[in-house]
Amino acid sequence: IVLLTERMNNRLCCVSVIAVAVVLGVVVLEETGVCGQTVPATNVTANTRACLPPHDKYPFCNTSLPIDTRVLNLISLLEDEEKPPLLTAREGGGGSPGPPGNVSRLGLPEYDWGVNCIHGVQTSCIDFDGDVRCPTSFPNPVNYGATWNKTSFHELGAIIATELRAIWRYGGVEASTWSGRPHAGLDCWSPNINIARSPLWGRNQEVASEDPYMNGMFGTLYTKGLQEGEDSRYLKTIVTLKHWDAYSLEDSDGYTRHNFDAKISNFALMDTYWPAFRRSVVEGNAKGVMCSYNAVNGIPTCAHPLLNKVLREDWNFTGYVTSDSGAVADIFDNHKYVPTSSKAAAVAIRDGRCDVDSGAVYHNSLLDAVKNNECNMSDVDLALFNTLRLRFELGLFDPINNQPYWNVPASEVNTTYSREINMLTTLESMVLLQNNGSLLPFPTGKKVAVIGPHYNAQRALVGNYLGQLCPDNGFDCVSQLDDAITAINVGGTTTTSAGSGISSGTQSQLDDAVAAAKDADLIILALGIDESVEAESHDRKSIDLPICQHKLAAAITALNKPTALVLINGGMLAIEQEKESIPAILEAGYPGFYGAEAIAKTLFGQNSHLGGKLPYTVYPADYISQIKMSDMELTDGPGRTYRYYKGTPLWSFGHGISYTTFSMDVSTPSTTAFKTSATPSTFTVDVSVTNMGKVDGDEVVQAYMTPTQLPKHSILLKRQLVEFERVHTTAGQTVKRTLSLDSAAFNIVDADSGDLLSTPGTFNLCITNGVENSKCFPITVSGTEVVVTPFPSL
Repeated sequence: IVLLTERMNNRLCCVSVIAVAVVLGVVVLEETGVCGQTVPATNVTANTRACLPPHDKYPFCNTSLPIDTRVLNLISLLEDEEKPPLLTAREGGGGSPGPPGNVSRLGLPEYDWGVNCIHGVQTSCIDFDGDVRCPTSFPNPVNYGATWNKTSFHELGAIIATELRAIWRYGGVEASTWSGRPHAGLDCWSPNINIARSPLWGRNQEVASEDPYMNGMFGTLYTKGLQEGEDSRYLKTIVTLKHWDAYSLEDSDGYTRHNFDAKISNFALMDTYWPAFRRSVVEGNAKGVMCSYNAVNGIPTCAHPLLNKVLREDWNFTGYVTSDSGAVADIFDNHKYVPTSSKAAAVAIRDGRCDVDSGAVYHNSLLDAVKNNECNMSDVDLALFNTLRLRFELGLFDPINNQPYWNVPASEVNTTYSREINMLTTLESMVLLQNNGSLLPFPTGKKVAVIGPHYNAQRALVGNYLGQLCPDNGFDCVSQLDDAITAINVGGTTTTSAGSGISSGTQSQLDDAVAAAKDADLIILALGIDESVEAESHDRKSIDLPICQHKLAAAITALNKPTALVLINGGMLAIEQEKESIPAILEAGYPGFYGAEAIAKTLFGQNSHLGGKLPYTVYPADYISQIKMSDMELTDGPGRTYRYYKGTPLWSFGHGISYTTFSMDVSTPSTTAFKTSATPSTFTVDVSVTNMGKVDGDEVVQAYMTPTQLPKHSILLKRQLVEFERVHTTAGQTVKRTLSLDSAAFNIVDADSGDLLSTPGTFNLCITNGVENSKCFPITVSGTEVVVTPFPSL
């Protein structure tokens, strides 16, 4: 009875039918109907924790022993053939045989590495006693970058962690059918903290920004939210930062992500590609990292010695490394770095210290690699130590009676609180690019025409990496844009017309749109792109708004009616013509589940948190003719990102306006002169933000460093974000904030060696709102140049 009760309290499956019969003293359970989706029988286990009777007498079950001792004992009990399955992730991914990853003779249950949580838990809904709960789907990460709100970064991770614990407990399965839909594990293959270095990259929607500091803060705070909770003895869930490293090409210049060799200088690695990972590991204590498909300077990342050297030796990383799905196979199959699968397994587990293979290479060839003396069993055991230790840290080997994470109820999934945070974040992510003549907000009660291929946007709003959003496994529970506008336009009428498709259109569509617009008082143009244009495995070929949509915008603006443009997109869109012809432009990104409502509220003046800022640079359309996607250096040609771009953007990184106006009073920094040192000195800047208008709104205080004179170095950097804080104000209110910084903000990377330096020179520290308010202070650093962090040598 005790065992039955524990199984019922911690069962892996959501049960819609439970038949219990007692026959000759034996209790029989029949479980069916998991979350309205069928779970393969091979993925179902009786329980989700180890050390249950009769397997509770092993030393690894003794909670009085140190965790390391317990982990080593478990490894010592494993047979060789039991080891590769424990180092294999995701059923189906990269050909992986996937779970169970269990050792039944020792009472070790299955565990699935690889749930994605990019902007919500990517699993099925759970159904407990008729209460169907679907995981909260938040805005895409590019929208989180647009919020410039550190609190929201942390809340995203924290809510995902709580929901994943509940979903795991009640049997949620991976959402993607190709995965084989195993029972979800407790690690998230998220966040994506790669740099949005090019507007052509197909996955710009998945990352917060083009800036290393912002992405580092996003990674750090997401990590803390995901891993830390009310029980400091255990990890709540496990983060997996991706993708190490310099990954931002899908299919460009004749390469794919599976065969691309990124040629990168030491300078670019230390200056741009590593900082977000470093901050997330060192400050966030991230316990997981994913190595990417590409190679770096001739060596596939999952086999690159720098993966181990930088992470574990230099940054004291104590977690696990997984490959992306199929990346270990790419080592021999596409990069041709080694000739066989066993050698690929060997170089990944020995040189890169890649612990988990999301694929079939470890499963099929790792023991062959040991047998062939291509690597040692000690390499395999070290990978087992790194991965199994995390399962201990999750509390999966300990009694559960006093573990709060084992008692997260199904009701913690998609709560009122998570929905409120979801809506707030979506509202904060709206970026008002321009509002000439204060055209917006629109009044209600008018004849409104919603025109454009996104007029009824629904699926496009939620972006990619989705769990099951609605109980029916569709998108019906997500509001369409035109419906949200109709609902808010009380007393008025709303008409719609597509005008064109995303990438092509007909004259008939255009004529219908013009006719609908002629009869309207107000026009909302809903333009942009979707995953047919930008997606994983698919880079963009143009950053321009598609020609058919330019044509549509021109036809509508020729009517000379009050018109506002709403852009729905992940990567930036070049809209030179529309910037000149349309007075009001709202950048909505991929705003997620509540995107339609947030857009409507913003357009009609019901967003009291309007104040998002661009997390990327908006370049002119011809920018891409000056760059090569496969060139990874940010300083080449016209430069990449706001940090090195030499041209004039349509809108700058950090730009965004509001329906109100703000003034900023900035005090002189507490210190303006520093000595070179490997140990930074702290200082503060006091800022007062006053809402000068008649409506509530948000402002973002942004702090940038700009080198003005470097006696020992040429100046490459235009400016660098070093701190930011979002401030909410009511009309007429003054809010005071203190920015806490340190002198490391003025460190630079040597262009030749890649060393991080504290070097003498003069700098400007500028405090701005990204638009008109800016105050700069001269900063002096004196003394002998100090190498703070040398570029790692192998």
